Amino acid sequence: MLRVLVLGDVLSPSTVAFLCRRLWAFRRENRIDFTVVNGENAGFLSGIGSKDAALLLDGGADCITGGNHTMAAKSIYSMLDSSDRVLRPINLADGVPGAGYTILPARDRRILVFSALGCLFMEAGTPDPVPYIERVLEREAGRYDLSVLDLHAEATGEKIAASFRLDGKISAIYGTHTHVPTADETVLPNGTGYISDVGFCGRTGGVLGVKTEVMTARQKTRLRYSYSEAEGPFRAQGAIFDIDESTGKALAVKRVEFGE
Repeated sequence: MLRVLVLGDVLSPSTVAFLCRRLWAFRRENRIDFTVVNGENAGFLSGIGSKDAALLLDGGADCITGGNHTMAAKSIYSMLDSSDRVLRPINLADGVPGAGYTILPARDRRILVFSALGCLFMEAGTPDPVPYIERVLEREAGRYDLSVLDLHAEATGEKIAASFRLDGKISAIYGTHTHVPTADETVLPNGTGYISDVGFCGRTGGVLGVKTEVMTARQKTRLRYSYSEAEGPFRAQGAIFDIDESTGKALAVKRVEFGE
């Protein structure tokens, strides 16, 4: 059995520092073989810079996936091109730096990791990611042993529908973006582990990691306010997928959370 930990959106540089303090210990305590972290907000809702990406990779992430904010910080562009451990969504426009998938070692196996962006309520004109993923699965057949997909999307229905289209083709599919974990973890009929959203990594005590008064004022007035990070204790949310390393099928999915 191979054990894969996935973590939801990292909200800020201070959250990066928190993960650098806690992630390796959590991996040891839970016998984690491979960890995927969504880093698209590591610059505090403004993309991810190369410095924070490097810190996450040193701090316990084997691979960093992206989302709709990935390309906001230009300092990540060269790293997207040079590192096979930092991804942007696979279904972005042609000519965008980087790649939407990678194959990395996981103990004595090879793991294919995808980053993809949903369509509904997201960036205008984003194409359906499933055909992009299916083409890679066909092209890379025989070069990997198991696979993981981070589907960064707003609508749970879109994520669930995509999971059934890919059931049996990918070992584990999980959602990011909403910052709120769902309680629908399951193993689908053809062996794909699934959960609609794994939550986020950041400070508690606010609204999605942002100070409550900022978000409530914005909701009441419809005016834009500068975001301020919440001030509660740090919390990391995610899920652990247990995967049969010989078949690539998921055996179990478990939501997890840790702080300090």
